[in-house]
Amino acid sequence: MTTNEIYDVLTDGISSIITDEWTIVRLNVQILSDGQDIEFEGTYLTPAGEAEPLSTDFPDELVEAVQELYLHRKTEGLPPANRLQIDLTAQGQFSTEFSWDQEIQDEDDHFSKGGTAREWITIREAKYGPIEPMDE
Repeated sequence: MTTNEIYDVLTDGISSIITDEWTIVRLNVQILSDGQDIEFEGTYLTPAGEAEPLSTDFPDELVEAVQELYLHRKTEGLPPANRLQIDLTAQGQFSTEFSWDQEIQDEDDHFSKGGTAREWITIREAKYGPIEPMDE
């Protein structure tokens, strides 16, 4: 599959999962375990400007497309990335942004080696500082 075909699968899959009217969607993707584990989180805006959570119950073909995109980047020698942000408008315009998050990679490495959550919290706080409480 070419990179453009992968983007077609991604944009079609994202837009097909939204059953309401929408204007723009942002999908955040974390790529873990050297591309074998993919996590999604997303939000879309309604025409009234209300933010709604995006269902991430994507078909397997969308997950496989992200994995293939990851492999394309790796084989093409592009900078490593473990985060992908996709913005898509209802009119079909989209943008992607790849980035690297060392904390995500450190956490992934820790748990893939059998580390515990308690150990990770100690390591994480020592390296990155205390976790900020979420506002509710």
